[in-house]
Amino acid sequence: MNEAFELAIVGAGPAGMSAAIVAREQGIDVLVLDEQAAPGGQIYRNVETVTAERPNAARALGEDYVAGAALARAFRECGARYSPRTPVWEVGTVARRADGTAPFELGVLRDGIARMVYARCVIVATGARERAAPVPGALLPGVMGAGGAQSLLKSSGLVPDVPAVIAGSGPLVYLIACQLVRAGAPVRAVLLTMPPDRRVAAALPQAFAMPGELRKGIAWRCALASRGVKVMRADGLAIEGGERVEAVRFTHRGRERSIDTSLVLLHEGVVPNAHLTLAAQLDHVRDDRQHGFRPVADDWGETSERGVLVAGDCARILGARAAVDSGRLAALEAAYRLGRIEARRRDALAIPHRASLKRRRCFQAFLDRVFEPGPAVLRPSDPTVTVCRCEEVTVAEIEHVIASGCPGPNQAKAFTRCGMGPCQGRMCATVVSGIFAERRDIGAEDGIGAGATTGAATGAAGHYRIRPPVKPLTVGELAALEDARASGRRSHRTTCAKRSSA
Repeated sequence: MNEAFELAIVGAGPAGMSAAIVAREQGIDVLVLDEQAAPGGQIYRNVETVTAERPNAARALGEDYVAGAALARAFRECGARYSPRTPVWEVGTVARRADGTAPFELGVLRDGIARMVYARCVIVATGARERAAPVPGALLPGVMGAGGAQSLLKSSGLVPDVPAVIAGSGPLVYLIACQLVRAGAPVRAVLLTMPPDRRVAAALPQAFAMPGELRKGIAWRCALASRGVKVMRADGLAIEGGERVEAVRFTHRGRERSIDTSLVLLHEGVVPNAHLTLAAQLDHVRDDRQHGFRPVADDWGETSERGVLVAGDCARILGARAAVDSGRLAALEAAYRLGRIEARRRDALAIPHRASLKRRRCFQAFLDRVFEPGPAVLRPSDPTVTVCRCEEVTVAEIEHVIASGCPGPNQAKAFTRCGMGPCQGRMCATVVSGIFAERRDIGAEDGIGAGATTGAATGAAGHYRIRPPVKPLTVGELAALEDARASGRRSHRTTCAKRSSA
C-alpha cells in the first residue's frame, strides 16, 4: 500500500462515504481508509448486513439507520478504492510544511503491517466518541457506555437480557433506549442527568428550524412511556454494588431514590474524535457550547493546514445528516484544490448543502442547550471518582497535583500518568481539562496546536498534546517504515509527473 493518491479520506461513516462519492463524481483518484470491517461508521455500523439479513434488528434500529444502506451502496459503487480494517495512526504534515509540493504522509496499519500512503489532499472524517461519564461506581462490572450497547446490537444483534437503566444526557439517550426496548431489552428507567434550565423556552424558536427532528424526539419520549419505561430527572447519580452492579442511587425532586438493576448504560453526549488532528499539530479550539475540543476549520472544512480538511462530527457535533452535507462540501473544496473544478462551479454545487447545514446548526444550538451535561460531568468534585481508567487516577490525585503547582494537563501526565494509558487520553482528556479549568486559571502557557493560544483563548485549560502513533504499533512495525517512506515519495513524484504530462 505504499502508493500515492490525489485524495485520502480517513473514515467511512456518513461524512467519509459522502465525500468519496462527490470526489469520484469530479474524477478524483480516491482512497478511503477505514478502521471498521464495512462502511457505515458508528451511526450506520453493519448497516449492509443488518438490512439484508436481520429485518427484526433493522426495524428495532429505526428508519434513520436503515436509510444508511442506500448511502453505503452508493459508496460501494462510486469507484473509490476502499481499504477496510485499516487504522490510520498518523497524518504527517512535517514534510508538507517544509515543502508545499510534498504529499501528506498517512501512516496506516493493514494486515498487521505498518505502511505509508501519500496524498495531495486529506479529508479526516473520524466521527465522534462518547464523552466520559465520571460517576461514582462507574468501574463496576455491569456498567458500560450506552453507545457500546448500541454497537453490539448493530454488529452482533446482542440484546441485554437483564434489567437495565440508561442514565445521562443527550438526544441519543432517548434513541438508544427506544432501540433497545424495541429489540426486547428490559429497560427499567431512563435517568436524565442534565440540570433543568429555564432558558430552554427561549431556545424553542431554534428547534423549529427542523420541525421533523423535534417531532421525532417527542415520538421517542412517547414510545418509552407507552412501554412503561420511566423517564425522570436524576441528581447525584451513583452506582452501587459489591462485585458487580446492584442498584442506581439518585435524587429526584428532592427525594433520594434507588432502582435495582444489573446493567447501567451511561451516556453524556458525544465529543469530536480529534486525536488524529491533534497529533497532526493542527489548530484546535474548545467549543464552549458543546464542551469539547475540535479542529479550527472554515466553512469548507479546511483546517489550519492547507490541504487537510475535516468533515462530520470530528469537525463539530451536528449528527449524521449534517455529516453527509459537510462531507460533500469538503470533497468539493478538495476538488477545487486539486484543480478539478473552478471556484464558481464549487460554490454553485455547495448551495443546497450550505442551506441544509444552516438549518442543522440552528437546531443543534437548541439541542446543546437542552442536553448540556451537568457540572458533575464536566468538572467532577467527588474526590473518589476515577478520572483515568487506564492508570486508575482519581479526582483527588488530579486536585493534589494542581495544589502542588502543576500548571496543566500535560504536566499532570508526568506526575500521575493520567492520559498515558492504552486509550491515550480519549476517555479522560475532557474531564481533566475541566478540572484544571475549574481549579486553576492556566493562562496561555498550555495552549494546543500550531497556534499555541487556541485553548486559552476560550478560557480553557488546554488539552493533552497527542503524538503519533495514535494507534498501537510494535517497534518492529515502525522500524520497517524507513525504506517504505523513501519508495513512497519516489512513487508519488513519478505519479505526479505522469499526470502532469498527460
